[in-house]
Amino acid sequence: PQASCCADKVHCCPHATVCDLSRGRCVSPSGDTDVPLSTAFPAWKRQPPAPVTLHQVLCPDGRSACPDGATCCQLSPTQYGCCPLQNAVCCSDGQHCCPQGTICDLIHSTCTSLGGSAPLAALPTARDVKCDDVTSCPTGNTCCRLSSGAWGCCPLEQ
Repeated sequence: PQASCCADKVHCCPHATVCDLSRGRCVSPSGDTDVPLSTAFPAWKRQPPAPVTLHQVLCPDGRSACPDGATCCQLSPTQYGCCPLQNAVCCSDGQHCCPQGTICDLIHSTCTSLGGSAPLAALPTARDVKCDDVTSCPTGNTCCRLSSGAWGCCPLEQ
């Protein structure tokens, strides 16, 4: 760390030492350190990070969004929730959802199908994480400034 590059552009020396090319050594100004020159090696070109595409499911109100693979379910006339299942069945209580191809059985708190039943899944409210006044990400995401200056959504909390 903080090494000194020598004038020959081939060698380097540890921090707080100087190159003595004639002797092939790195020496400290006080003379108490004397080590051989290190040979620099070519740096490699970094690959730019692959862009992560986060798709969202836009709810029918045009304002709320759920993470990719989720289903928007209307909780009230003005509010949507996100069922963590794709193409889910939204229950009429506005609090639960069931997998595709099943029916909500609110009396027994199950999702029923011809093959059996399973417990109802609870619906979390679709809330946005605000990035700024005009941009937001789904709940459970983190707003990240992209190299372009635009906002991106990281699908991890905090």
